[in-house]
Amino acid sequence: MYGKQGKNRSSFPDPLAPQKVKESKEYGMQYAKAISSQWGNTDQDNSLTRKRRKIFERNRKYANGTQDTSIYKQLLTSLDPSNGDGSFLNLDFTPVPILPKFVRIVVNKILSSEPYPNLEAVDPLSSSEKDLERKKVEMAVQNKRQLEEIKKKTGVDVAEMETIPETLEEAEIFIGNNIKSSSEIAAQIATNMTLKWNDFSDATYRRCVGDIATLGMAVTKRENDPNYGIKVNYVDPADFVHSFTTDPNFGDLVYAGSLRRVPIQELKRIAGDQFTEQEYEEIARKASSKYGNNSSIMGERGYNATLNKQTFGYDEYMVEILDFEYMSVDCMYFEEKDSRHGNKGFYFKGDNYKEPSNSVYNRDVAKLENATVYGGSYVMGCDMLFGYGLKTNIPKNMHDLTKTNLSYSVVATNMEDMVPKSMVDSCIGFADQLQLTHLKIQQAIAKSKPDGIIIDIEGLENVQLGKGGELQPLELHDIYEQTGVFYYRSKNPEGGFQNPPIREIGNNIRNINEFIALYNHYLRMIRDATGINEAMDGSSPKGDALVGVRQQAIAAGNNAIYDITNSSMVLFKKVCSDIVKCLQIVPVDSILHRAYANAIGEENIGILSTFNNLPMYNFGVTVVKEMEDVEKQYLEQNIQVSLAQKELDIEDAIAIRQLKDINQAERLLVVRRKKRIATNQQMAQQNIQMQSQAQAQAAQAASQSKMQEMQAKAQIDAQMEQMKSQLESQMEVLKHEHRKEIEIIKAQATLGLKTDDKEFKEKLEVLKEDRKDDRVKKQATEQSKLISQRQGDRGELPEATESEESNPQDVVNQIIKNAQSA
Repeated sequence: MYGKQGKNRSSFPDPLAPQKVKESKEYGMQYAKAISSQWGNTDQDNSLTRKRRKIFERNRKYANGTQDTSIYKQLLTSLDPSNGDGSFLNLDFTPVPILPKFVRIVVNKILSSEPYPNLEAVDPLSSSEKDLERKKVEMAVQNKRQLEEIKKKTGVDVAEMETIPETLEEAEIFIGNNIKSSSEIAAQIATNMTLKWNDFSDATYRRCVGDIATLGMAVTKRENDPNYGIKVNYVDPADFVHSFTTDPNFGDLVYAGSLRRVPIQELKRIAGDQFTEQEYEEIARKASSKYGNNSSIMGERGYNATLNKQTFGYDEYMVEILDFEYMSVDCMYFEEKDSRHGNKGFYFKGDNYKEPSNSVYNRDVAKLENATVYGGSYVMGCDMLFGYGLKTNIPKNMHDLTKTNLSYSVVATNMEDMVPKSMVDSCIGFADQLQLTHLKIQQAIAKSKPDGIIIDIEGLENVQLGKGGELQPLELHDIYEQTGVFYYRSKNPEGGFQNPPIREIGNNIRNINEFIALYNHYLRMIRDATGINEAMDGSSPKGDALVGVRQQAIAAGNNAIYDITNSSMVLFKKVCSDIVKCLQIVPVDSILHRAYANAIGEENIGILSTFNNLPMYNFGVTVVKEMEDVEKQYLEQNIQVSLAQKELDIEDAIAIRQLKDINQAERLLVVRRKKRIATNQQMAQQNIQMQSQAQAQAAQAASQSKMQEMQAKAQIDAQMEQMKSQLESQMEVLKHEHRKEIEIIKAQATLGLKTDDKEFKEKLEVLKEDRKDDRVKKQATEQSKLISQRQGDRGELPEATESEESNPQDVVNQIIKNAQSA
């Protein structure tokens, strides 16, 4: 067990030893033996390595739904509970895949919102550059109207008006997304490219998230080689060893390592000539009885003509290697000394310097503690070490050389006695009970009987159908089975009546409802332990549940798995931080530098690598997650509502959807919405002003037309009065002339009245005579007609018409008319 001393236990070497001692192989061997004695081998049952490996293997089997079913068979076997294999039970022992479902839900939910690094330089130089850019943007926002006027007058776009925000609040969002120094841009591009080249998101990160949910722990290892690039490799937590810690983020590790099994042939490729063939044979001899190796091929020899080399049977043996590294502090001493000529010099004095006691000159000693990393590979159980020494290309914070990090990035949800507690581990007991309940349900179904009948044989005796002979009970049963008609005697031999001889037996499955309730109970216990409710996994959505209730249930589930989500984000941040620090120390003349230069441009990579003329940059890494489906749906709903109310433009909606951070998207939505509302209000005010101006103009035009109408009316009235007076004067003239003519006519009439009277009388007498002659002629004619009619010579005489009759008054009027016309 970790932390317990044993008689064969090795102790760690002196951490304050000089650098030369630490670089020796003996020092590394002692350190590797101390790690091995603390953790032990994987084949030692009482070792911490074996203990954790058993727990991790069990959790993985439960998470995959492939756990050992022997415990269920022993519990259900009644003949031999201790050694029963369940061969007498006709049951399906396949595990119910409940835990795999919950693990997939958690892992897929975390991976559904892919994280990405956001790098920001926090050193003074970068801060001053960003402050300058921020002030430029703020000044452009404040002077945007003047810049627009300059553009209108000169036609020159001084500050790219389309990219300038409208308000200072919008400028803050613009600055947070777009204002980056050249070093930040280069680091951002290079980090994303490194993650993509390692296929980190689709391979390593997915496996790590699965390990956090299943094992409660995830490990990656960074390899930094100027010729082969920056690599991030997955490490199985079951093979990981480390110094004692209770920090789930493993921020206080002193040493760390990982176990791996390789064949001796691969060991020869890795170690090369660091071991002789006799040493390889010694390694094989010690490993011949371990790791499933076949000891019978130990002495085989051969020659490979293709490879032109001798082969050995033990080349196929598997051996266990511990790749370890540890942090240390190497002291470097510098001395400032006055020379005999009065000059001062600054000299490096190595790592083991002591100031002279009786010095003639003034000496000031400066001590620099430099954090370093040593490491190598140890063949377990063989006391052999290779590849040991001071690690090079170790990324450091350029502003604090006294600190460094190991190449392992490790996180855990929690840590107790060096073993993490995972979500799967907390549900194994409930999963076993649920599996037993499922088997009990199968057992109850297997033991259930079909529905049957009870037949009284005495009621079936002496039954006759009238065809002679008696039917036996089995024959009556066959008739019943085939036709459904049952014949029996209702009277017994004593003459008494008896009941029908057949009764049905209903056989239900025993305790099935209790088992189902118990199954649901343990399923509910698993939900309570994991925090994944029905709303989160969508197993039984309720149509009558309100949207707010469902959102609260999903939020509660997110809170329950926050430790897993947070651990995954911490791991992602650690990996990105290591990558950035590795980029800063890439040599300018290396192949890797040229690869990055060709990929992202000479200018940006030069800022990262060339620190001769530029101060050193210090980058802070924050992990930003893409919006989840619920957040996207909520944001899109707000966008659609704002578009429907004409509070957003299509361009604003596109800009909001392009943001990955929900907080920035909501801030931009609020800013653009306020801007659009203000624009609408301004347009409404302009419309009101235009309408008021139009109404004023219309009123003015109406008043003007009314004045013109009144003026025209007055003018017309004046003209009418003038015409009236003219007409009246003309009428007076006409009346005067008329009266004058009347008087003349009267005078002429008075003079010629008598002459006219005499002529009139004469004409009247003549007319009377003429008329008298006409009447006489007419009477004679009428009389002759009457005589002819009487004699029958002619028919009835017609009546006289008005034209044939003469009216005396008409005659008088005709005479007057003739007189006037004359």
